[in-house]
Amino acid sequence: MKRLYLQFLLFLPVFCLAQIPRIEISNGKGGYKNSDQVILQKLQIETKIVGKISTNTITMVLKNNSGRLREGRVTFPLPEGISASGYALDINGKLRNAVPVEKEKAKEVYETIKKRNVDPGVLEKVEGNNFRTTVYPIAPNGGERTLQITYHDELKKSGNVYQYFLPLNYTQQIPEFIIKTTVFQSTETPILEEKPDGEYNFVQKGNVWTAETHKTNYRTGNNLKINFPQRKGSQNILMQAASGNSSYFLTNLNVLPNERVKKLPNQIAVVWDNSLSGKNRDHAKEFILLDEYFKANTNVTVKTYFISNTFDKGKTFKIKDGNWNELKSYLSKVSYDGGTDFGELKQLQEDEILFFTDGISSFGEMKMIWNKPTYTISSSNTANFNQLKYISNKTNGEFLNLNENDPKKEVRKLLFQPLKFLGIENNSSVSEVYPSMSETISQDFVLTGILNGNQTSLKAKFGYGNEVTETRVITLNAREQAVKDWEISAFWAQKKLNELEIFSKQNKDEIKNLSQQFGLVSSNMSLMVLENVEDYVRYDITPPLELKTQFDAIVKNNRTAKEARLKDLMEQAEMMTENLKAWWKKEYTPKPKRYPTPTSVSRSDTARENDLEEVVVTGVSEMRTSAVSERRREQAQMSLKEMTYIASNAPQALQGRVAGIQVGHRTEYSNSAVVINPGRITTIQVESKAEYMKLFSRANDPATIYGIYLQNRKEYENLPQYYFDVAQLLFKNNDRKLGLKVLSAIADLDLENEELYKLLAYKLKQAEVYDKELFAAQKVLEWRPFDPQSYRDVALAFEDNGNYQAALDNLYKVLTQSYTKELADRDNGIEEIIIMEINQLIANHGKQLNLNNINPKIMADLPVNIRVVINWNKDDTDIDLWVTDPNNERCYYSNKETEIGGRLSDDFTRGFGPEQFLLKKALKGKYKIQTNFFGERQVGIAGPTAIMAEIYINYATGKQERKIVVFQNQKENGRNEDGILIGEFEF
Repeated sequence: MKRLYLQFLLFLPVFCLAQIPRIEISNGKGGYKNSDQVILQKLQIETKIVGKISTNTITMVLKNNSGRLREGRVTFPLPEGISASGYALDINGKLRNAVPVEKEKAKEVYETIKKRNVDPGVLEKVEGNNFRTTVYPIAPNGGERTLQITYHDELKKSGNVYQYFLPLNYTQQIPEFIIKTTVFQSTETPILEEKPDGEYNFVQKGNVWTAETHKTNYRTGNNLKINFPQRKGSQNILMQAASGNSSYFLTNLNVLPNERVKKLPNQIAVVWDNSLSGKNRDHAKEFILLDEYFKANTNVTVKTYFISNTFDKGKTFKIKDGNWNELKSYLSKVSYDGGTDFGELKQLQEDEILFFTDGISSFGEMKMIWNKPTYTISSSNTANFNQLKYISNKTNGEFLNLNENDPKKEVRKLLFQPLKFLGIENNSSVSEVYPSMSETISQDFVLTGILNGNQTSLKAKFGYGNEVTETRVITLNAREQAVKDWEISAFWAQKKLNELEIFSKQNKDEIKNLSQQFGLVSSNMSLMVLENVEDYVRYDITPPLELKTQFDAIVKNNRTAKEARLKDLMEQAEMMTENLKAWWKKEYTPKPKRYPTPTSVSRSDTARENDLEEVVVTGVSEMRTSAVSERRREQAQMSLKEMTYIASNAPQALQGRVAGIQVGHRTEYSNSAVVINPGRITTIQVESKAEYMKLFSRANDPATIYGIYLQNRKEYENLPQYYFDVAQLLFKNNDRKLGLKVLSAIADLDLENEELYKLLAYKLKQAEVYDKELFAAQKVLEWRPFDPQSYRDVALAFEDNGNYQAALDNLYKVLTQSYTKELADRDNGIEEIIIMEINQLIANHGKQLNLNNINPKIMADLPVNIRVVINWNKDDTDIDLWVTDPNNERCYYSNKETEIGGRLSDDFTRGFGPEQFLLKKALKGKYKIQTNFFGERQVGIAGPTAIMAEIYINYATGKQERKIVVFQNQKENGRNEDGILIGEFEF
């Protein structure tokens, strides 16, 4: 093989600005915080470079200095276009490599195994180019856990030299710090412009150069900068042999970033993202960019617009002679609040658009309606690069990455028409060449693809607009340019992945396939580590190489059964339907009311017998009242066998009709007239007991409330409950717009957090913001498609939006999905709630529904006077529903059927609920609705458990009424023996 004369370019300057991990623990208030209780005990950075590429391995040791078992959450941002390709976690003191697993399956397996109090390791990609894992358990009193992340990067040019740049700006002292850089096959002496300390120097051995340092109690000072002189005219091509007489190639072309003068606009729109996450952008860099821009475009009209959960027009400024001080002052005083909803963007008429944002739309789907050249500008560590590139490419604009590049250089993209790669000439010997779309030449240009055969010449085209102004010939020779021990295919896969993820939903299957084959973390694929080989067999996950022999032996001998999944819930649903029908048909006759008997009157034997009965009844009542304080559970839940027994006494009538329902669609409410009973629902607003609520005690108008909120937000900015409570105050004071702005800010607090989005969906339902309720519910379904509650929440949101067919289809999916045994056990009994909701849709909207695919055995006419359902936003949580009738009999987990016919569904003690109370025919009087918080096994960023109660009268009659109560648990420790009163019925 020819000697490769290697060139070394600049690492993306964000290397360590982005690569520095955030290590956090729970702050006990629902958020996460940096803490000296869990610290970075050891950091080892090892980089290997050949040609224009590098492989980087970051090893971190977390140490728990506290006296309690801890969980560490590690978030690891990576630069634009880079994806994690390796993850390892220590198991029994040894690092175990992760394997790629579909993101949804990884989450499902994680949730399932977690029920056994064993935490597997999962590295997943969340919004923006952020990668996250949790490390648990970390033993108390000095316990340590080790994790490792690997990624591949390209190097880029800086001026007339090639430079490797590694900022070392860690804020905390690191007890053990190791850095090692190895340069392979280089005849050039690396020149250290800046180094961590005096001991870090390159040593040559052949054509390999190595520099390393090992420090204890290291506090970072200098950065690391390594320069190499540029070789003119050299062509750098690296190839890796593959199957079928093919090879992966990667070539770096030394193309000058030329540009043409363009006509500068007379009017521009500055669209400024002022959502809550907008405050995290580097506004100083944005102002440097604007300063450089107005030095060149000195006389221009600037119209400002602001995007958060709403799109608002700002002021207009006339820039004269480059003086933009007034605009700068205006932008400096912007208040950041609310979620981010790109669906609110409006058409603009200015010549060009400068869009300052992180590209993450947390509160709505993007609707791309702009057709003017749009320049997307990001200065945030956390950014959705693919979204930003899509917007700029779609509108013939440019993407400016201020976080990774100098604003004084990036401004040229606004002022000039840059040279672009326009594609390659047709060549049957190459395929899958990336980039496949036009791309601006800003530094060197990297092209990668697959060569079929041994050699060919490839012609790359460059120019402006659609005009080709220059070409470059690339000579590929697999025999001479192949390198050993370097995964060129991984760089090719990363380039392809970057394009696929621009349209991640449309390309979901292809992204999964690519990520699976090349071990890349993507929006659809995670990396997973399991504790023992039996779990790899059980969940049908191919293990890492070190476990493959043991895995194959177990599979061959069938020693470990694969995970037994529950195919669906249909059989249980059919039996539950018969059980509900039997309950509905049963006549409940309450006992006559007993009055006190005078003690002076002589009583008969019959009266004595009645007294005895009364004593027994009183005893039972006392037992029921005190039962709440007993641990769990006094009475076993009704088994399916018992349901079958009850159902066997119920009439079967499924010859085209089910309980009065015509199969296909319903033409009338056959049982509604029997049930409809005028009543009234009164809901109770559960007041927050948080200390900060005292700040608002004298505020009696929305403007004052909002001002106090902004003034004190910094202290509570990572506490979702703060936004929830303030939004509640604003809604109460009839300011819907401000209430929604504060509430929507919750979406900007964390990335891909289902607890936050469930909380949002509950409150949005109560506020009747149904389109956003659906958005939040769909996000949760996207992240957790293995939970039946995810489909149910989406179904109910579709119903709120008047899409009854989609509601029915998603409810039916709950019964037709397959589930792991652990999750099926967790949610045992959810069929009862789903059956009621399916049949309510049929009863109220049957004429609008296609029922051809609905099993007629689960269709029944079941109208009721009273229905109450409670839901909550956290797994591993136990909330109880209590309903007390006018006879003072409480229906709850150990008294699930009352004398007047009240019925409570199964008790959910580990999942998200729901729990349901039904009463077919209400007696005259008042009914009290309470919830009791029994316990939660976790407190995450979403804060205390959020509870939503849906309260109905005359349910499924065509005349039903509904009220919603949403609140967060107020009990700090233990249970509330008296429960929380949330509402009353009166009939």
